Amino acid sequence: MSDFNDDGFDDLAIGVLGEDVESHTRAGAANVLYGSLLGLDAMGNQLWHQDVPGIEGGAEAEDGFGSALASGDFNDDGFDDLAIGVSGEAIGTLGNAGAVNLLFGSTTSLTATDNQLWQQNSPGVQGSAEADDLFGDALASGDFNGDGFDDLAIGARGEDIGTVTSAGAVHVLLGSLTGLSATGNQFWEQNTPGVQGDAESGDTFGDALAIGDFNNDGFDDLAIGASGENVGTVTNAGAVNLLRGSATGLTPAGNQFWAQSTPGVQGNAEANDSFGSALASGDFNGDGFDDLAIGVSGENIGTVTSAGAVNVLRGSVTGLTTVGNQFWEQNTPGVLGGAESGDGFGNALAVGDFNNDGFDDLAIGVSGENVGTVTNAGAVNVIFGSATGLTVTGNELWHQNVPGVQGGAEIDDAFGDILRIGDFNDDGFDDLAIGAPGESIGTVADAGATHVLFGGANGLTSMDNQIWDQNTSGIIGVAQADDFFGGALA
Repeated sequence: MSDFNDDGFDDLAIGVLGEDVESHTRAGAANVLYGSLLGLDAMGNQLWHQDVPGIEGGAEAEDGFGSALASGDFNDDGFDDLAIGVSGEAIGTLGNAGAVNLLFGSTTSLTATDNQLWQQNSPGVQGSAEADDLFGDALASGDFNGDGFDDLAIGARGEDIGTVTSAGAVHVLLGSLTGLSATGNQFWEQNTPGVQGDAESGDTFGDALAIGDFNNDGFDDLAIGASGENVGTVTNAGAVNLLRGSATGLTPAGNQFWAQSTPGVQGNAEANDSFGSALASGDFNGDGFDDLAIGVSGENIGTVTSAGAVNVLRGSVTGLTTVGNQFWEQNTPGVLGGAESGDGFGNALAVGDFNNDGFDDLAIGVSGENVGTVTNAGAVNVIFGSATGLTVTGNELWHQNVPGVQGGAEIDDAFGDILRIGDFNDDGFDDLAIGAPGESIGTVADAGATHVLFGGANGLTSMDNQIWDQNTSGIIGVAQADDFFGGALA
């Protein structure tokens, strides 16, 4: 959730990672829409890129500014700030080394004042910029040391560990009165002493990140996806590492390593499952411990290839546990939809309380879902929380051909490719923003769009739903081919 101007209405940042900036192809940009009584509003909307006056860095071809987004209050001034991944940023001659821009919130909106640019060659930051590191390809914010300042975890899934290519790593920059700081920054990989697992080629450790307090000790913890992890001889089965927060920040003490081969976890590790390719945390059973939803977008369901699934691990005083763990897919009895080849159920995840009953609910992207005969139109399943955890009761299936939902299902829309939560109209019910980066706007292919479904007493509803793109009246920018508006959200 993001409230950049602290007016009580959540706001939404939308990545436009394919945006051309002047003559710089696919330099990337981010639109920001502000919340209001009626939901998101075009009034005061902003368009940010590296050629905006005052912004550090400069727009270059293939930068991918906006490829990842995360919000947090990094200077603890009451206004949320926006971290923007620029994973394709070249550092000197090092292509795709990656960077992160940080914009600060204010009483009016996000502002260029005191903005920051971070990369692995920034003074004091551990590690060093290398070609294809993709620093900034995944972002997540939380308060790991409990000092009141949000901290930023930065995935660099292409990081080489010694001679091990694309093993992946995660940087952590700590918040302070002046924003993010190199003081006390951390660098984590699977060869860090005490961390379970081993750095192997193609692990892509850090390709997904999620924050939660899984043991309810008051310190945020960090779940790290490594969807390319080999489990024994099973290639690309995927795994998740969990690092605990503490008064000194993240620590290897008590860290955990999870895969579908972990005893007691439902499902089986299979080649190309990509367990951990998406992550989200929430308290689905209201016991005070955050739980972790893990996307397994490449999971085969019987003979149905890459139908996808989601594992859920419960939080406890000792951290995540197999006790009561759950396994969800579209062939789970009672779940709407049906498992089909290439659905990718679990490719994106988001957690919010859509019906305001005190139990967190889970939205699951199914961006490869066919809607009727329309291939890869995309859909979103919603499974609701309860005292016993997630349950099929009242579950929902949303796509652009659901009556009342604006737009229409088209080939390769990829509706549900990215999901984010916010209470955009401040009515107490969480709302769901849904990226459809493959959406065509008129004849403009892959320009992209973002839908908003509002929460209510019975869950999400099509009432007053919204659809946004760069040709929406009042929105800064113009819909262009391959913009992929909605490819990232925060």
